[in-house]
Amino acid sequence: MFVSKRAAGMFLVLSLIFFHITASTFASLGVVLPAMITELQWSWTEAGFGFTALALFTGLFSPVAAESLKRLGLRGNYAAGGISMAAGFALLAASHSLLPYLIATSLLGAGFALLANVPSTYVIAQTVLVKRRNFMIGAYLAAGGAGGVAGPLLAHALIEGGGDWRQYWRLAMGLMLALTAAFLIFADSRFLSRAPERAEDASPEADKIAPRDWTLKETLRAPAFYLIGGALMAAYFCSVSVSSWAVTHLTGLGLSAGFASAMLSLHAASNAVARAAGGVAVKHLRARHLLIAGLGAEAVGMLALSFASTGALAIVFALFEGFAFGMILFATTVLTIEYFGLKHSPAILGAMNLFATVAMLGPTLTGLTGDLFGGFSPIFILYGAGAATLACAAFFIRNPNAD
Repeated sequence: MFVSKRAAGMFLVLSLIFFHITASTFASLGVVLPAMITELQWSWTEAGFGFTALALFTGLFSPVAAESLKRLGLRGNYAAGGISMAAGFALLAASHSLLPYLIATSLLGAGFALLANVPSTYVIAQTVLVKRRNFMIGAYLAAGGAGGVAGPLLAHALIEGGGDWRQYWRLAMGLMLALTAAFLIFADSRFLSRAPERAEDASPEADKIAPRDWTLKETLRAPAFYLIGGALMAAYFCSVSVSSWAVTHLTGLGLSAGFASAMLSLHAASNAVARAAGGVAVKHLRARHLLIAGLGAEAVGMLALSFASTGALAIVFALFEGFAFGMILFATTVLTIEYFGLKHSPAILGAMNLFATVAMLGPTLTGLTGDLFGGFSPIFILYGAGAATLACAAFFIRNPNAD
């Protein structure tokens, strides 16, 4: 399956890194945030700026990750990402005002981009047999989804158990440094060279790749690039808003804090399962159809969240919106390789992730809605309607190689 045992070890560490950074940023910040708000006396809008900075810098540094991988090499790129993440966690733990909090979340966003799927899916694709490529990409993305399951539960358990939220961020920093060191042991710059094709690699799945490698300049002229990027933008917009305010929203509708945190974990579990299932389903279904299914589920999930005053509706939200994010993330990654090739995929995925910078508005708009209307339902309805519109638009995505 892997080109070497060292490559297998690197895949394991990359998956653990994605597990950790997902668990400790987008997944659990919304759970820890109420305790921070109480102690530091912030408004919902002020606290939402932190998620805005996290999303903004994740998007802005996604194109940087492709160039960083090229210029700094495998070890240099991931060392830079690990140091940025560790510094962000350390600053969060030491925060006593809004400015350090915003700087910390900005560092976390930059580090997340340097460590997550933009560089890693390319590295993984270079170290596995072609016939296993989509499956292993799905498995890697599922590891990040699994981190989303663990993060809210661990954060809630620590805070409910009387632990200090500062301790949570210090533990996250220590684990980040350990995983970065482990990666440097397994990393080999030769993994950045295309693995040699072998006869046994031939499979129907291997045909689902562009017949030529598009350059970034060529890709930017293809309408499919913008439709795929728009779908990714919608997924991040909804997911970041959910991560920041779902617990506050659900408790405001009368559900317990424990149940609301459990819904974030169920959401993340559905997310993880969708990513793994995508790696299997894409052998039998077109990635475009998986993308349409993800966007449709996004609309259902956000509308359910809007009115989730009962446990049943909250479960519908968690299952559908979680599935949506996982499937959209997987489908957009596979579609990018299928339409535009592997060689320049880090740069193309990085440019596509710039669409995710729009997601920076989500937490702030949601927090502002809560301040103005005393609840978040109106904005969640709007998000659901937007996802439904994009689901319809996704029917018109065309493979540019067929033009």
